[in-house]
Parts: sequence; C-alpha cells; structure tokens
Amino acid sequence: MIRRSFALLALLLAATHAEATDVVPTVLASTHDAPVDGNADSFNGSPFEGLIRLVASQEDRAIHEYPVAAFTGQTVLNATLTGTVAVNNAFDNGVRTFEFRLYAGNGAADLSDHSIVAVLVGTGSYHPPTQTSFAYSFDVTSQVATLLGGGATWIGLRVQATSTPNFPNILDVGLTTKLAIDVSSTTGSGYCFGDGSATACPCGNASAPGANQGCLSSLGTGGTLRGDGLASVSNDGFTLRGAGMPNSSALYFQGTSTLNGGLGLAFGDGLRCVAGSVIRLGTKSNVVGASQYPAAGDPTVSVRGLVPLAGGQYHYQVWYRNAAAFCTSSTFNLSNGWSVTWAP
Repeated sequence: MIRRSFALLALLLAATHAEATDVVPTVLASTHDAPVDGNADSFNGSPFEGLIRLVASQEDRAIHEYPVAAFTGQTVLNATLTGTVAVNNAFDNGVRTFEFRLYAGNGAADLSDHSIVAVLVGTGSYHPPTQTSFAYSFDVTSQVATLLGGGATWIGLRVQATSTPNFPNILDVGLTTKLAIDVSSTTGSGYCFGDGSATACPCGNASAPGANQGCLSSLGTGGTLRGDGLASVSNDGFTLRGAGMPNSSALYFQGTSTLNGGLGLAFGDGLRCVAGSVIRLGTKSNVVGASQYPAAGDPTVSVRGLVPLAGGQYHYQVWYRNAAAFCTSSTFNLSNGWSVTWAP
C-alpha cells in the first residue's frame, strides 16, 4: 500500500504543470510604408524600433518576434500577451485606436512582416495628451496553441494603427512586453512522426523535422497528438489533446500495439501508427484546429479504453477529416502516434 502510494505521488508530481514562462521579444522592428500601398518599403532606425503611425502619406507598424521553440510538442494551458503603447507625439488628434495581430515568425525582421497574414487577437485605444500610454493584456491561448501546433518556433506580433490621423506612438521595446506561456508536462511519448523519420508520407507531404507532427494536411500543417495528466487507472486524470488540424471531425482511438514497429504505414494522406486491439474512444469537432478527449461529460480514457486495473502500455492516434483535394483521393489524415504506460 505504501509502495503504491509513492508510485501515485511520483505520477502526480510528473503530471503537474510548470508555472507560466515569460518570453520577451528578441526581434524588434518597425516597418515603414510611404506612399501607403500596404507594402513596407524600409525599416525605421533606432530608437524608433517600436514606431506606430498612420497618416495619409505614410504608415509605420511595430513588429516583435518571440522565440517559442522551447514549447514545441507541449500542451498550452494558458498564454497571455501583455505590454504598453506610449505616446511619441502628443498632438490631440482624437482617440487613437490599434490592432494587435499574431503570426508565425522566422526569427528575423522582414519587410513582408508588414503585411503577412496575421490573426487579430485584440484591440486597444487611448487619447493623448490626456493619456500618455495604455497597457494591453490579451488571452492568446488558442492562437499560440495553433501556431505551435503548426510548427512555429517564433511567434510574431504586429501592432498597427486603425484610426487616422494617428500620430507617432511607440510599442514598448521589451520593458513591459512579454508573452507568458503556461504549458503542461506531457505524459507519455510521441512516435511515428510524418517528418521522414518514420515511414514516408504518401505524397511527399512530410512535416518539418522536429515539429513532432503527422504528415501535412491541405492546411500545410501536420496534426499533432499529445497526452498530459495522471495516467493511473485508479485515479485517471489523463487527457489526449489534438491540434494543427482542420476544423473538422476528429476520431480519437486506442490500440494495444504499434504498427510496423512504430514506423507506421501509409493510410489516406498520412500514416496509421496504432494497431492491435483497437477501440474508438470518441469523435470530436475541432475548433481553431484543436480538440481533446475526454471533454466534459465523457468517460475517462481508461474507462472508455477498457484499460485493465493492472495498467500497461497503450497507444493513441487521431484520425481527422480533410476533405480538400490534396495528396491522395482519400479525404482524411492522421496525427502522430502517442504511447502511454498506465499505472494501476
């Protein structure tokens, strides 16, 4: 009994997630567009790396990029973007409004960052000279999870003015700016990745090495599967989390063995990695490319998967719909595989 208690305690400690990690931007820039045509022509020099402006003749957008490679393959529990925008020219031109957008960066300031496709995560405003600055804070959990699930190792922030005239403002260059990311420690390990380290993907649609994804879908990303929480049959807190998929249906399933020695075999647009006695755990609808099993109201994984009281090793995968004309004539793809050893 004491031995079993120590084993459960060790599992609980292993499944406890870390505190949020504050990531500061290491790429700081401001792009300049004149005359205004939506494409940057140059960068603003020091000390105006955070310049934001919009007037009839010119526009400046502030760019930050955050290094996030350390979070690859982990489940994002929470992510918060915070910082400050301050006045650089205090002329009263009414309320100044701004948009904050995130994109997959590359660790370098590029003129194309001025117009790269980016997801709106929040807005802000203030009214100089009465107000000299404003602080922002946005919950970006789903956006960060999607970018990481898509293989991003840098996350870019673009701040742009939306009111005009909007005289010069400065995005704080790292004093208060941060991206706080809270991830859970994973339980188990991944295998059968679509990056060429296992069986080749069906159409040369390999994902990036080290991204720990399945084969690429029509979105240009590979589906990912991770597990976290306590994998104990007597105290099941284990969750399977899929990401990097289209907003479609996703079937979570379990097997008693790996296929082809863990290398998988081509199946649809991806690789089938799970074999043996297979149980369908449940079908979910992806939102922002992600879903999980169990969700509220679902049986636990061990109950639905009929994991015996003694525990043992089991293997998991997500089979998701990808109806776009891509790769083979099939309309589905799969995530990487995920193996877990259950404790009693």
